[in-house]
Amino acid sequence: MKPLETVYWLRLGFGILAAFLAVGFLVIAGAVSTNLVVNPSVEVANAGATAPQNWSSSGNGTVWSTAYARTGSRSLEIDVTNATANWTGEVGQIYGGNVYHIEGFFDGQVVKGQFFLTISWFSDSGEIGDNDVALLGNYSGWQLVGGTFTAPSVAKSCEIVFRAVNGSGDLFGDDFDVRQTEPVQSFFNSASIAILVYIASYYVLKSRFGPKVSKPQKILTAGIGIYILAWLVIWALLYTLVAGA
Repeated sequence: MKPLETVYWLRLGFGILAAFLAVGFLVIAGAVSTNLVVNPSVEVANAGATAPQNWSSSGNGTVWSTAYARTGSRSLEIDVTNATANWTGEVGQIYGGNVYHIEGFFDGQVVKGQFFLTISWFSDSGEIGDNDVALLGNYSGWQLVGGTFTAPSVAKSCEIVFRAVNGSGDLFGDDFDVRQTEPVQSFFNSASIAILVYIASYYVLKSRFGPKVSKPQKILTAGIGIYILAWLVIWALLYTLVAGA
């Protein structure tokens, strides 16, 4: 195999290495956008099996239902007539000032009053506010509803709440999600790592193959296309796997 052909295939390996390094850095830095809701599909049971693990309810009007489910066999139901009820779920670590997207899938009907998907923010001293996504009208089949909000600067934690306020209706919720919305920043941070690895690979390959080629400067661009393609494909695959874990 000619030296430049060898360089070409080594660049493929360097591209894969750069993808692993970039995603590893994001994991260590906590920058991968993962679902922060604990037990998001409400399948895992509490001891006694009266409610899903990591979720609590207000009691009247709330059902941990087996009638409908988008994932698995369970969903959260609020069935009320001129009443208030809620399901509250635990959420993992959040950071004040960052932007978060909340969403859930819903099936059923809101007759009147107010139904919400809510994110409630807490500081060390207690609740400091919330943001609501209104749930209105009929949801025929499971429909995704969500919104994007900035956490207050002093927020240390949050909860996700599926609730009715003086409402009437029968609505099911499932597959809840809260995640930080920084995938664009994560991508550009990863691209910076890929550039650094490419530069490093140039010096490594130049020292090894420079004396063996008539034009050593060709080592700079040899295999750049396969490097970018390998990095992009492997990075996207790894990021998706880590985010969905």
